[in-house]
Amino acid sequence: MSIVSFIVIAIALGISFMLLMQRCADAAPVPLSSGLLISLTMAVVQAALFCAGISLGNMLRFELPGDPEAFARPNAFIFLGMSLFVAAKMLWPYMGGKTKPAAFDLNAGTLRVLLFTVAAGINGFLLGLGAGFVASLAAHLHGALWPMLVAVFLLSYLGIMYGRQHVKLRPRRWMVASALILIVTAIAAVVNAG
Repeated sequence: MSIVSFIVIAIALGISFMLLMQRCADAAPVPLSSGLLISLTMAVVQAALFCAGISLGNMLRFELPGDPEAFARPNAFIFLGMSLFVAAKMLWPYMGGKTKPAAFDLNAGTLRVLLFTVAAGINGFLLGLGAGFVASLAAHLHGALWPMLVAVFLLSYLGIMYGRQHVKLRPRRWMVASALILIVTAIAAVVNAG
């Protein structure tokens, strides 16, 4: 995977965190200084879970001792499958059914907010797991880590600012764009593996 793929994945996940934090801050506004700390924590936890997913994917991917690229295409299809699953999981609450996106009280205390950031990072972990089948963490550590830190931090903080001001976003459009970005990146990985 190229650095561009990691940047695009980070932006897609950052968009989902922007929508999440906008909902949370709209329901229970937090001071900007607390929001800055929450966004930084969210970014660190998300980047750590993404890298942990890549590391686990590296251990699980299919390869031969003499030819690590022997199963490049099946590994890329696993990444595509994980990306499709995460995209569907992210889109489901926004598709107008009975399930509505949840909002969390960001004033609930440090431990609860930390647990919330870990729970919110499951999509990043799953995407990292899929990316680990096509990219080595040792070779792409900085490419995986820094875009995720920066995108999640900036976009989640932007979401907090939007929520405090009660700015209305069009969450379905944003989430569809985020899901399409993920799917196109995974399809590109499959094409490049061929």
